This record gives sequence, C-alpha cells and structure tokens, in this order.
Amino acid sequence: MNIFLDANICLDLLDSKRPTSTASIEWYMSKKDDDSIDFYFSSDFITTFYYVLTEKRKYDASEVIATIEALSFEITPFYLAHGDFLNAKSDFFGELFDDFEDLMVLNSAVRAGCEVFVTNDKALLEFEEFKGMRVSGV
Repeated sequence: MNIFLDANICLDLLDSKRPTSTASIEWYMSKKDDDSIDFYFSSDFITTFYYVLTEKRKYDASEVIATIEALSFEITPFYLAHGDFLNAKSDFFGELFDDFEDLMVLNSAVRAGCEVFVTNDKALLEFEEFKGMRVSGV
C-alpha cells in the first residue's frame, strides 16, 4: 500500500511541539515498520519544512537539514511533474476545489499510485476520496 503524507503530517513528525503531533507520531509509529506500506511526501514540502522550522520555530538550520534528511530516508520524497500542474489547473477551473497548491499535491499523490492521502487539513478531509484515492486523517 502506498500512503502519501500531507505537509501538516510531516511537520508533526518533525516538530513534536505542534498541537497535532502526538496523534500523527503515534499513527506513523504504528505503521512505519509494516513492510507492505510505502510512505511518500511531496518534495515541494522540503522548502516549507525548512522555512517553518527555522524561521517560525527558530530551530537550528543544520539540525533542521539533518532532520529533513532523516525523514527523507524513511518517507520517500515524490517530485512534482508538469502533468500534476495541468491536472490541478483542470480541477481548479472545473471548480473541484479552490486550493491550487493542495490540488497539485493531490494529483501528485494520485500519480505516485497512492491509495491513501493522510492529512489534518479539514477542507481536504471533506473530500473523503480524490480520483480513487482515499483522503484520511490519522
């Protein structure tokens, strides 16, 4: 099974002081050793992780880079493709959803062959399913 983690879930794993981190960490720890599961996140999130953790949370830049690198060994960064943009554009103008960035990531997760997209984003959780991929919370 392929599971795609939204940025908010990954940030929970990287920063245990976030309000939702305990639930996300417990969920991930209960699944991470299951060999039938492959985890992915958008490589586009790496700059977001760095910014949030160094600028907003004031963590040391070297430690943040090392932590992101460690995360990338356990959870595979999946790179955006132009087709993700084109599909997101079609969805956006088709009024499927009004958050273009989320549509880019969702389409990328579909392209990665993920069966589940895990998020804490309430608007995304309303989807329940996106193009055959289940949208779920932890």
